[in-house]
Amino acid sequence: MQFGFIEIQGLATVILFGIVVWLVTEQKILRKQIQQQTPKPVDNSALQLQAYERLTLLTERISLKNLIMRLPTASLTALELQVGMIETIRSESEHNITQQLYVNPEIWKAIINLKEQNIYIINQLAAALPPTAAAIDLSKAIIQYQENNNAELSKIVLDALQFEAKKLI
Repeated sequence: MQFGFIEIQGLATVILFGIVVWLVTEQKILRKQIQQQTPKPVDNSALQLQAYERLTLLTERISLKNLIMRLPTASLTALELQVGMIETIRSESEHNITQQLYVNPEIWKAIINLKEQNIYIINQLAAALPPTAAAIDLSKAIIQYQENNNAELSKIVLDALQFEAKKLI
């Protein structure tokens, strides 16, 4: 009887060892399959370049000089022009918000700073005008401010965008 027990115990050990070997083999096969299914890294340089292009366009469109040129001033008050310029800046920025996924975080921060600075300048200059001021008065104040203070952040942002885009080309 004892001999039979040892044989059963030995047989159980062999079966257990076989199961362990089978499990380890299956695990290796599964790992290989998972690694083969894992997508290879994608070259995002085309998406990044497109994002830099779009942000360049955004920067141009929200520059104070170009805002003045794009919005009509003939029949507007300074307040109406102020509101129109700020709405345009916000709308343009919101339209391009997803581009932050593809660009250097410092570049995105520069875009946000440009947006906020331009809104601040518009509001400050509009507040300094009399309530009855015409849109042309606000336009002149913005141009004069830029000339006197060399305050064209959009040029700096454009240079940074160009620098980053050249890294991808």
